[in-house]
Amino acid sequence: MGRHSVAGAVRAGLRRMGGRLGARDAGSATMAGVALVCAAALLLGLIAAGGNIVLRRGQARTVADLAAVGAAQALWYGETETPCVLAGHIASANGGAIESCMVDGDDVQVRARVATQVPFVRHVTAQARAGPRPCAATEAVQHAQATGHSACTGLRPRPIRVMQPVF
Repeated sequence: MGRHSVAGAVRAGLRRMGGRLGARDAGSATMAGVALVCAAALLLGLIAAGGNIVLRRGQARTVADLAAVGAAQALWYGETETPCVLAGHIASANGGAIESCMVDGDDVQVRARVATQVPFVRHVTAQARAGPRPCAATEAVQHAQATGHSACTGLRPRPIRVMQPVF
């Protein structure tokens, strides 16, 4: 057998094998591409859901802080009936809702809820507490004690509410 006849036989055999291999692999690249696109879509969906939860958790903290401070200020001004009602209004104005509100002396503790756009995590919550700073923690008290005076004697002064007519 000559050199050309062996090469021709090998080429013919490879063509026959290539024809069979090509028939079995037809469409496999399409399936790999579809799987890659599905994996990328799933990954992007998970990243978006996680981002939404993180953003809403920050919003819930903000809502709880604002509601607690507003309620504590209402309590400070003598509105002992309405601090939690005011906290609810503040929370709803900022995209949240109050789960619980408790007045403990001069402090107000609020638990706020904010809805998410994630199906498996319906809402996130945050808690905040607000009220007057304790006397011992202020610099004025430390200065008064250093000079021999007492800055925390008696009740704290409440502002006087003056009613003015509206013209």
